[in-house]
Amino acid sequence: MEAMKLFNHHHSFHLQNHSKDQEKLQLFSTVPLFSKNISFIKKSSLSSNSQTHFTSLNFHENPSLKPQNKDGFSSNKLIMEFSEQGLFEDVIRVYVRMLRNGFQVQDFKFFPCVIKSFGGLSDVKSSRQIHGHVLKLGFLADVYVVNALLGMYFKCGEIKDAVQIFEKMSERDLVSWNSMISGFYQSEDYLGSLMIFSLMTKEHGLFPNRVGCLSAVSSCASIKSWILGREIHGFVLKNGLENDEFLVSGLIEMYMKCGDVRNAEHVFNSIVNKESVRVNTVIWNVMIMGYVSNECLSKAQELFVEMLELEIEPDSSTLVAALVLCTQLLDLSLGKQIHRLILAFGLENDTRIQTALIEMYFKCCYPESALKIFRRSHSDNLVMWGAVISNSAQNEFPFRALELFCNFMSKYGFPDSQMLLAVLRSCSSLALKAKGMEIHCLAVKTGCVSDFYVGSALVDMYGKCGDIESAQNIFSRLRFRDLVAWNALICGYSQNEWLDEALAAFCDMQREGIRPNSVTTACILSVCAHLSVRILCKEVHCFLIRQGWNSNVLVSNSLIAAYAKCGDINYSWIIFENMHERNQVSWNTIISALGMHGDMDKMFASFVKMKQAGMKPDLVTFTSLLSACSHAGRVDMGCNFFQSMVEEYKLQPQVEHYTCMVDLLGRAGHLSQAYDLVMDMPCEPDDRIWGSLLGSCRSHGDEKLAKVVANHVFELDATSIGYRVLLANLLEDLGKAHEVVKVRSEIKDMGLKKQPGCSWIEIDNDIHVFVAGDCSHHQSEEIYPVIDSLTLELKQAGYVPLP
Repeated sequence: MEAMKLFNHHHSFHLQNHSKDQEKLQLFSTVPLFSKNISFIKKSSLSSNSQTHFTSLNFHENPSLKPQNKDGFSSNKLIMEFSEQGLFEDVIRVYVRMLRNGFQVQDFKFFPCVIKSFGGLSDVKSSRQIHGHVLKLGFLADVYVVNALLGMYFKCGEIKDAVQIFEKMSERDLVSWNSMISGFYQSEDYLGSLMIFSLMTKEHGLFPNRVGCLSAVSSCASIKSWILGREIHGFVLKNGLENDEFLVSGLIEMYMKCGDVRNAEHVFNSIVNKESVRVNTVIWNVMIMGYVSNECLSKAQELFVEMLELEIEPDSSTLVAALVLCTQLLDLSLGKQIHRLILAFGLENDTRIQTALIEMYFKCCYPESALKIFRRSHSDNLVMWGAVISNSAQNEFPFRALELFCNFMSKYGFPDSQMLLAVLRSCSSLALKAKGMEIHCLAVKTGCVSDFYVGSALVDMYGKCGDIESAQNIFSRLRFRDLVAWNALICGYSQNEWLDEALAAFCDMQREGIRPNSVTTACILSVCAHLSVRILCKEVHCFLIRQGWNSNVLVSNSLIAAYAKCGDINYSWIIFENMHERNQVSWNTIISALGMHGDMDKMFASFVKMKQAGMKPDLVTFTSLLSACSHAGRVDMGCNFFQSMVEEYKLQPQVEHYTCMVDLLGRAGHLSQAYDLVMDMPCEPDDRIWGSLLGSCRSHGDEKLAKVVANHVFELDATSIGYRVLLANLLEDLGKAHEVVKVRSEIKDMGLKKQPGCSWIEIDNDIHVFVAGDCSHHQSEEIYPVIDSLTLELKQAGYVPLP
């Protein structure tokens, strides 16, 4: 950091004791001598057309010997006016004309304006040329000229050159120091700006003016340095600058960004009653936005209303802050009022306001209004496109996000990393691997693949699409692996049932010093549920209690599901009962858990309490209820629930609801009704529905229907060995030996092989695994005699096992 070098080598500032010749020698020896020919590219308002053209200048060996331009006074005036108006190319054009006409250099006082103009163009090559020109003419001893060079190099982003000039200055005034403080701030070297501020005051006993103070305060805000900000605030008060409007807004912003709302309010209240300051809209804007960023939403709303009551006219920044407030509050009614206010002030075409309106309508679940604003804007603003695409992806419109992304690509070319994140999220939710791979290639082409946010999104996308190898490959190449990246990998493992790998990654993450959050633990609890290992659930549960996350709704929901799947419904119920806050998922999870364990009475009671708590049952709720009714044989109750879902709650049944109903009717022997229900489904039945009905046909010995159903199953999944074995067993039950041989021959000819069944049990924290037909367990000689004994007792009690 250049400021650090200055700070550590501040002895180089003490050049005042050197002779002037030495100073010139040291300064000039480091600056290259430029050629006499200097070329400038200009697009001047003085010319009769707008064509960009080149002007080549031949500087005379000694311009001071030429006669002064008779039009010198008017040219100087033009230079001043153009400089003040920001017409930098015109300043340079006038200066070029003066050079051609000849003028006496010692009488020219506008080099700072000319140098400022070169800085305004941010053209490094031309800036170095004017530097060489001024050096050659001997004007570098003038502090005003050198100050202008400092500003010029900072605006061109050449910080090293600015520091080099500053180090060699024989004389520095307040402007010199302020230029350095402001220059480092504008270059986003905020710590460097503050170090120069400190060096100026502590080492050299100089006091910056309002410009230097403002840059220093803004630097404190940028790095959230509350202590340094308070020190500068004290300096401002001591030097009587507390009424400066820019400094007031800077101080308020600094305190708000540091989270010190109380001091920000103190600064605001100290000036708000002063008529000259209270009408300054910027101060009100900073205060409102500060409240919003610190989640003091009611105060932000009150201040906005007070501003309107005082008839202080809001500008675009005010209305953007108000829209951000509506977005945070999710207050659509207030947002619509702000929208009408925007129309009243004629600011509806402001791009920032349009983007904020789009964001507000999306977040308030009013996407059509957001898209309407977007279509009317005809904007090529990258931020607005990013807002629409990102919000479409986040608000369950992934196809729309992809469509908008394609439109953007066809019109404007390459996207930024934020857009890539949004479309990768859409690909993840839709499990579109092919599209995700296209986005991956685009990320590589644009260089965004090195962005670790994009990298994490790629890991998540490949994981959701079932390509764990690609997810691992991307993850291993990430230069920086944060919690988001680890969560994407662990969740990918969990969702694809790579259970051992998920647990190993969980341990590796903690070894790298990354602490898990609620998302991580929810994924790990899902792994525990898949494994049905209760001891792992308890270990994770203890970890959550130590972290104080046991009250987190997401974590509690995951614990309920995990304990239920591990066979401990009592723990699931205790966790549910102790929850301080319950959402829709909480009720659905406990209803599913109770149904899974056959506790029908408590499940139905929970369903009633759910409705009493103001929660509206959704499709997941009815899936759990219908599944429980199916396993319990409650046909009438199941039919009532199905009818209630459609008629009372206006929910369109999905494939899983029809599967439950077919299973319910089939188990009860209503095979014809079950078949008719499948045939009347508005959606396409899958192999699971037909498979369920096939199982019911076997249970009730319906050979004719079984063959019809089997044909449907094999059309959908010809390689399904499970359903073919089921059909063979049904035929064997009916004594159709010839047909059994035919089905099993088809299985053999197709090369299908049934995977042996596997089960495990946890005893005293040890997991014992059993595979069908395997006698490798070290206690097999003791286990199987017990099984035979239990089977005999079951038969004596009247149990008839299926063949």
